[in-house]
Amino acid sequence: MSFAIPNGVPIVIDTNPGVAAGNSFVFQLNPDGTDFSAVFQVTGTLTSLSADLQISLDGGTTWNTITATALVAATPVKVITPVIAGALYRFNYTAGAAATVTRVVAN
Repeated sequence: MSFAIPNGVPIVIDTNPGVAAGNSFVFQLNPDGTDFSAVFQVTGTLTSLSADLQISLDGGTTWNTITATALVAATPVKVITPVIAGALYRFNYTAGAAATVTRVVAN
C-alpha cells in the first residue's frame, strides 16, 4: 500500500508493522514550490523500536537507506528537512515495531 502525504494533515502510515518494511508514501509538492519538512512520530510499545528511513526514485524497485535508525525507542520523533516531493519513502523496521503506530505530517 502507498500513501500520498498532503501538507498539514497528520497521516498514519504504518500500524503494527512488525520487523519488516512499512508502507511506502510520497509527499505532495508544496504549493509554493519551496522546500518543506516532515515530522514522523511513533506511538505505542517502543521498548526496542528501531527503523531506518528509506527512499526509492525508481518506483519502489530499489530502496536505499537515507537515515539509519531514524526512529528509535529513545527518540520516537524525527524531523526530516528537506523532503523531496515525488520520491517514494518507507520505514524499514529492524526491531520492536509490533504494537506501534507511525504518523507523519509535512509542512
